[in-house]
Formats: sequence, structure tokens, C-alpha cells
Amino acid sequence: MDARTGVVVRMLALWARSVQRDAHSYYQAASKAAWTDRAIDYGEEWSPTEGDLARAIEDVWVRGYRLVMSAYQMERWSRTHQRITGDAEESDELLKKLRNTIEHLDEASFTDLLAQKGPTGPKSKKKWAIEELPGKELFLGFDAGYTEAAFGLVDLRDVTERARLYAQLDAPDEPSFDDYEPDSYDPESD
Repeated sequence: MDARTGVVVRMLALWARSVQRDAHSYYQAASKAAWTDRAIDYGEEWSPTEGDLARAIEDVWVRGYRLVMSAYQMERWSRTHQRITGDAEESDELLKKLRNTIEHLDEASFTDLLAQKGPTGPKSKKKWAIEELPGKELFLGFDAGYTEAAFGLVDLRDVTERARLYAQLDAPDEPSFDDYEPDSYDPESD
């Protein structure tokens, strides 16, 4: 294996493992936000406050951003790896558009809960990635369905399945969670 191939394999595996961690982290935060929202509806004295929900949603946003960025990096290194191995290149265009949207979100126009294409001048030829998202906007709030898909767009199951393909690429002989079988546990060996 030449140096370039070694670096590509290592970077792809590194980002795949990051995707697995970030997807899990996102799911935890989204589940907490969904629980917090439901608990507020109960209105019991033990219920969290709207401020608690706002902080939980902020956490979901940041963790979703991290997931999108690591998934995008995994995607880029995967395409490079596919070029090296001669495999057909696959690309997730929605992920690319979401990443571009989030990266340039400060240039968007906003309502209370939506980001949309930003202002354009008469000479502007700017192409807006946000216009290529479903509905041509990005929802800035939180929906209970977001526990399964970051920003309602990045399916956690799909992205972790893809990451699983590459997570051990740089250490194929190392055991992974996929190799664990409960039958093989021997309590006497502890």
C-alpha cells in the first residue's frame, strides 16, 4: 500500500468512526429534547421548563451540525477511496447541500423557525444550496421525528450503516462491535 492509499484508508476510517459517535450523540440529544417537550406538555411540578427545552434544542442543533460535518468528510474520503480502488463513485448530494447550507447559514434570510435563501442584489449570481433542500428551506426548530433524522434530512440509520462499512478499514483484524456475539462470552474468563 502506497502512502496516499494509506492516508486515504486511515482518514476514511477515522471519519467513519466519528460518524458513528456523532450519530449516537445526536440521537441522545434529540431523544432528550423530545422527552423534554413531552414532559412540558404534562405540566406537572416536576416538568422541565421552556428554558430547559431551548437548551436541549440548542444541543440537538450543535450535535446535528457535528454529524453533518463528519458525515460529509466521510463522504469525501469515501469517494477518494472509490477512485483508488476503481469502484463506482457514490455521492450523497443531499448531504452536500445540507452541509453547504449550514456552512453559509449566516447569509440566509430568516423567519422565527425557518432559514431561506438570503437576499440577492440585481448583480448577484450566487447559487444557494438551501434552494436545493426539500421545501427550499431549513427548519431551525425541533420536531419529535428528528430523533431519527438530523435536521429531518440525515437518516441516522442510513449514515451509521454506511459508516459501519468503513470504520474498521484501517484495522481489519481488530474486533469491532459487529464481531461481538453474546454466545461467545465466557464468564469464567474474567
